[in-house]
Amino acid sequence: MFAMLQTPFLLKRLHLKNRLVMSPMGVNLGAPEGGVTDDLLAFYEARARGGVGLIISEVTRIEGGAGVSDPCQMAAYRPSDVTGIQRLADRLHRYGAKLFIQLQHPGHAASSFITGVQPVAPSAIASPLGGEMPRTLTEEECDALVTRFVGAARIAQMGGADGIELHAAHGYLINQFLSPAMNTRTDKYGGSFDKRMRFVRDIIMGIKQQCGADFPVSVRINAEESLEGGIDISQAQRIAAALEKAGADLINVSCYTEGCIEPGTYPQGWKKHMAQAVRQAVSVPVLAVCNIKEPGMAETLISEGICDLLGLGRALLADPEWPNKAFLGQEAEIRTCIGCLSCFQEICKLRSIRCAVNPCTGREREYPNLSYQGDGRRVAVVGGGPAGMQAALVLKKRGFDPILMEKADRLGGALNTADQGFGKEKITSLVAALSRQLEATGIEVRLGQPATVESLQALQPYAVVIACGAEPLIPEIPGIDNPHVVTAESVLLGESHPKGRVTVIGSGMTGLETAEMLAMAGCEITLVEMLDTMGRGAYPTVVSDIMSRLLPHHPQLLCGHKLVGVSDAGIELQRLSDMQSIFVPADTVVLAMGVKPLRMLAEECKKVFDRVFVIGDASHPGRILEAMQDAQGTSFSF
Repeated sequence: MFAMLQTPFLLKRLHLKNRLVMSPMGVNLGAPEGGVTDDLLAFYEARARGGVGLIISEVTRIEGGAGVSDPCQMAAYRPSDVTGIQRLADRLHRYGAKLFIQLQHPGHAASSFITGVQPVAPSAIASPLGGEMPRTLTEEECDALVTRFVGAARIAQMGGADGIELHAAHGYLINQFLSPAMNTRTDKYGGSFDKRMRFVRDIIMGIKQQCGADFPVSVRINAEESLEGGIDISQAQRIAAALEKAGADLINVSCYTEGCIEPGTYPQGWKKHMAQAVRQAVSVPVLAVCNIKEPGMAETLISEGICDLLGLGRALLADPEWPNKAFLGQEAEIRTCIGCLSCFQEICKLRSIRCAVNPCTGREREYPNLSYQGDGRRVAVVGGGPAGMQAALVLKKRGFDPILMEKADRLGGALNTADQGFGKEKITSLVAALSRQLEATGIEVRLGQPATVESLQALQPYAVVIACGAEPLIPEIPGIDNPHVVTAESVLLGESHPKGRVTVIGSGMTGLETAEMLAMAGCEITLVEMLDTMGRGAYPTVVSDIMSRLLPHHPQLLCGHKLVGVSDAGIELQRLSDMQSIFVPADTVVLAMGVKPLRMLAEECKKVFDRVFVIGDASHPGRILEAMQDAQGTSFSF
């Protein structure tokens, strides 16, 4: 299966067992001072065991202070860092995976909240993503940082790393030197293309002198920047060629645009033109990151000559076994990344990495080996949504005999509503993968059978897991039972077909996606939210992505307004800033005001069974992330 992906690759003198590379991603699992922890080891070991050929580590600090990007990232600047890298390299090498340490300095992307000092940069230009004004580095400080990078590469090599990568993309320090939009210096480190190249060129040359010509150096660059006067593809080609001349052995092509962190609606392979253009400008290998979710697309990119190596990032957060499953013909069991960006949201909150579809991500040491204590005892799992399916899978692995009961005629639960919005096919794929895993592990699934206390008693279960979900929240408001009031769920499922003037109450993800769908269908949209911002709680990139399609339809957006009444002609709102009443005409009112747990069965079961566990939305409404985490943790508790 996927012969091109499985083909070994020679990088300098380094043999890679296949063409798949784990892209660098910050995971915040290291020690506060940058050491390699057992959690970090377990995280990377799971990906090495999963079959990837090369792992590029997360951003690794080359100094303390202003050089710190994340509170618990790796480090490679002290003699004591050698042993931690050694532990990591040795662990990955057991599985035939190679290790590159990605060296990075955040520059103006640093935060004094984390570092305790003012950020530094080539020029006094703040990050375009927002942040503090940095202090301009002196020429002597630039020279010292070159030495720091070279020394960090030597630390990595001493620890047994197979190579290093210089992070010269995504608005970090080296990128700031390269980009004319972020470098306005007039000394030897700026003012012309060659001078902007000097910082990274001197680093590469220094590494080759210190570590030897055969020690591989990868450089991650931007092929495009959404900055006025920033790097475009033609300049990226020129930069890549100059990097090759300086001694770079691999070019990792990324970008610094609004889509560099892709939400789920972005198609696979959308960045392939960037990698292809850079590959045409160099003779060294090119690594591409192209939002790959499925092996077929990865195979196509390699076969078409778009790149030499294929980077998998969030795909390996969602399923560390992605390569093994692809190569063993188990593609249907791969849990694909759904692009919800929960992983980025966790890191932005300074928390360790988490994944919505894989509750073990970042917790590999917490769930290292399943304790086989089930002894074939039967467990009834009520509800075939994400929580119920995950619970059944974990219980089966632990040696229990789960029986999954779902009242609908198909699995998926709330996911069968969540996948109805624009570009939500990846959630459909997740349901398919989970269903295939249930089938592959031999779990009995009973569809179209609503659970009752009596039907559960007939199973004589050791325990009962309630994952029956939630129902739309419909508040007691005058006129709420008017026939032209419908739920967002009914709209998404095609049970209701609003036309004309439509008011959507609530701007969570369900409300936003419903408003988007209706706007694209030609409805005149008013979106009402009690809070002061739309999409509160969702990752900003996801909200911006939806808004980019909704706003061209000119919806009326009313933040800070509360629904207080419904009439035949429309709705009455109360503006919370001054308690003023406002009337909005509406042909249809769509409620997207959240959900409330279905608790009745759980309460009845607690009176009859000794062991009843309530998980997912049936316990407390939340995202896929919370449902999966809840299912994983609860399934370990008995």
